[in-house]
Amino acid sequence: MQRAYFLGSASPDGFSTPFWTEHRNFYGIYLKGGPGTGKSTLMKKIAAAFPEEPVSLYHCASDPHSLDAVVLEHRGVFVADATAPHEAGTPLPLVTGELLDLGALLDRGAVAAHSEHARKLHAQNQAAHAQARRGLTGLGAMEDTAAAAGCSALLCEKLTGYAARLAKRLFGRQSGSTGTVLHRQCSALTPQGRLTYLPEGCDVLLLADPYRAASQTLLTLLADHAARLGFCAEITRSSSQSGRPVTHLILPALQLALIASADGKEPETEGHITVIRMQRFYDAQKLREQRSLVRFCNQTAALLENKPAGILAEALALHDALEQCYIAALDRPALNSTAAQLCARLRSALP
Repeated sequence: MQRAYFLGSASPDGFSTPFWTEHRNFYGIYLKGGPGTGKSTLMKKIAAAFPEEPVSLYHCASDPHSLDAVVLEHRGVFVADATAPHEAGTPLPLVTGELLDLGALLDRGAVAAHSEHARKLHAQNQAAHAQARRGLTGLGAMEDTAAAAGCSALLCEKLTGYAARLAKRLFGRQSGSTGTVLHRQCSALTPQGRLTYLPEGCDVLLLADPYRAASQTLLTLLADHAARLGFCAEITRSSSQSGRPVTHLILPALQLALIASADGKEPETEGHITVIRMQRFYDAQKLREQRSLVRFCNQTAALLENKPAGILAEALALHDALEQCYIAALDRPALNSTAAQLCARLRSALP
């Protein structure tokens, strides 16, 4: 009963996440403490303690093996890493949430022995992330140029009509209930390259579209249709393009994902994949005028995406080394006790 997402993603402007806004009505346990203080370990213990409930796991894009947040959906509570680069806090302590400082479980003397090494590793890690952001700026520029070329040739009326017909075929008639559009980051650039989390066994409609504009517009239209027809629609936005267009649409109730793909690469899923070619929604003559430019932009974008991923891998290695400065100084029994106490409070609905 678990779903996987990313808390957010690296972007040209730094780390970008919709999490805090999307969960503003949840009660939050905001974890503080530097690297190696057991934040991810504590969240994994909490997720494991509620195996029969819907639990959303929010992975770290900089290290997908680590968690940045756990959400107990039916309880309206989240536990999240609220340290940089996604620093956050609760506006009304003990009303909308509370802070939990795992840094208090560290042995001060043991940390002090590694302080200069920790400073150096932290500076190197931050420099690597800054370099990755510069690479993402170039990637976004190429993607924006390709999408602008697509927009200039887009057959908007034809696409809008197709969206209405496809929505009717996929979603059926209005259910009478109120739907919603949720921003959930299911795809992110990571040290392992671009990773995408999809619901287990879901079918996929892959929108093959090197010009980007038609597929991204269609996803926005379909999300609105789905919400009006009573469905919960989960959208993922691009972290590199300006304007953050929609790139993924997931309908959990239908076990269906719709994905915009500039390169036609199929995602990993046990479900059935259907490819929809989006070129019919462009003016053919205008496309011919833009074809060479778009081909260049997409080829360059593919190369530019590899570079930030490599830099993020270097940043992760530095972060892992930085964690070692703290792991030996952490009071493990105290961390386990803190996790057990928090799980007990969560079962009793807090405080």
